[in-house]
Amino acid sequence: DLVRSRGLGDVYKRQSIKLLLNKQRMLNNGTFPLVFQFIHRRRKLLYYTKYHIFQQQLADGALEVEYCEASLYSMKEIKEINRELKRDYKRFQNRILELERNNEEYLVDDIVEFKKKKSHRSYLLMQYIETQISYKKKMGKDGIAAAYHSTYISLKKYIGMKSARKSDIRMEEINFSFVVGYEDYLNAQGLARNTINYYLRNFRTIYNSSIRDGFKPKSENPFTYIQTKPCKTIKRAINKDDMKKLSSLILPVHSGMDIARDMYLFSFYAQGMAFVDIVFLKKKNIRDGILSYRRHKSQQLIHIVVTPQMQELIDKYANDSEYVFPVIDTSLSTSIYDQYRLALGRVNRYLKKITFRLNINVRLTTYTARHTWATLARESGAPISIISAGLGHTSEEMTRVYLKEFDQETLAQVNRIVTNLL
Repeated sequence: DLVRSRGLGDVYKRQSIKLLLNKQRMLNNGTFPLVFQFIHRRRKLLYYTKYHIFQQQLADGALEVEYCEASLYSMKEIKEINRELKRDYKRFQNRILELERNNEEYLVDDIVEFKKKKSHRSYLLMQYIETQISYKKKMGKDGIAAAYHSTYISLKKYIGMKSARKSDIRMEEINFSFVVGYEDYLNAQGLARNTINYYLRNFRTIYNSSIRDGFKPKSENPFTYIQTKPCKTIKRAINKDDMKKLSSLILPVHSGMDIARDMYLFSFYAQGMAFVDIVFLKKKNIRDGILSYRRHKSQQLIHIVVTPQMQELIDKYANDSEYVFPVIDTSLSTSIYDQYRLALGRVNRYLKKITFRLNINVRLTTYTARHTWATLARESGAPISIISAGLGHTSEEMTRVYLKEFDQETLAQVNRIVTNLL
């Protein structure tokens, strides 16, 4: 670990460079940030690389990352990472030699200062977003990757509108004026306020991420006075009579409209279960008449007593896969996330057709089943706290004040009352 140079002996024993993992910052997937550790005059500094790896991929004292089956990176990428690490290690060694030759006192920060300046100059917005999209996909966070991708497309159009010659901009150019201009651009597209806020939130998250990765902004936060919170929208539920019409509607068995209607009903019967949770619901989640799952959105654990209506739909779509409903096919080359997104769009299109067929005022979507269960539960006299427990809410602080561990039978009773309204 000691930095040396041919012919200079042990002059530089005061400095050391190590490649190691910052084990105080483990990510949810079990990986750790890969860092260079510098020690100079008993002061320590960590320089973060852009990589996260598993503990078994770096041996003590090693300067190379090893490949493992669980790796976020392919063998080819691991080779490129090791080449980059060696280049950086050599640059850091040369930097220490340069500082020593000047015969001046220096701090441990001075060792990596040249690297930071270089990174600062090379930060380009669109290029950085591309790396973030790639990284999120490797982390298995396909939803965030998709959100960043849509924001990437939107920002690219905005930059092109500002200057036909530009396809990217430096991070330093992102100031309050640029962000306000982007907001005005989105408004001019006729987008809803929540859609605009969605893009702005993604943009702000990406910008803040670049700062954590080493970008040093020269001006104040350009998002300080930008409103990005979601606006309250009117959430529509269909009434009891329309739900009865929907449940009794005769449709061709296993047709697109049939399974769309049935998944909508299952969501309603299962206490407003979200569509994403229905798609990824596995048979092992149902034991002894209890359906247990963690919400995809909040990881809140929910238990539901399986009603006869739920069981009827489970039996109707019995299949050989591990999933309750035949939506995800692991044998396909298409990723399971892409299969989910395609199914979401497909089901909502069929639900739109069913809306016109039933001639009801509220357009059916995968979400309205959730809101309908909550509305009918409230109309049946269930307390808001019980409804919140059934929906698995975690972000509504005023409701959470009343939330405690409810008796399973109490919640099951409420669900039976709502279900039997049909």
